[in-house]
Amino acid sequence: MTVEIRSSTACGLIQHPDFPALRGLYIDECAVKGLPDPREKLEAYELMDSTGVLRAFGAYLDDDRLIGFITVLAPVLPHYGITVAVAESLFVSPAYRKSGAGLKLIRAAEAHARAIHSPGLLLSSPLNGRLQTLLPRIGYAETNRVFLKRFSHAA
Repeated sequence: MTVEIRSSTACGLIQHPDFPALRGLYIDECAVKGLPDPREKLEAYELMDSTGVLRAFGAYLDDDRLIGFITVLAPVLPHYGITVAVAESLFVSPAYRKSGAGLKLIRAAEAHARAIHSPGLLLSSPLNGRLQTLLPRIGYAETNRVFLKRFSHAA
């Protein structure tokens, strides 16, 4: 089994036939608790794809099966005045976590961040998830914690 990482657009990943199954697994495991389930807005992804603000990478098996993905937003943060790469989503199907796909996806995102002269790559992890354990072992430092206060009008 060989895992290949390919640069893609977000729309390219979303339209891959294996994406719906991965999306379901992602929602179960990684969606932010307290927010509605993800509902991809193709128009927003198309705009980000076309302007270069978002880059996606897919992890594929030999038979072109999509087994994981990472999407990287690269906005100019007004407070800092520079482009900073932020991993919006990272997910690998549980059945393929020992394949090295996750680490390969992270390395592809890091290479992209370097290429766009970002000072680093911001990655978040679900609390107490496997990624939270892995990131410090591959050179990431915990810098912040994210908190959410849910409002009753949220869908």
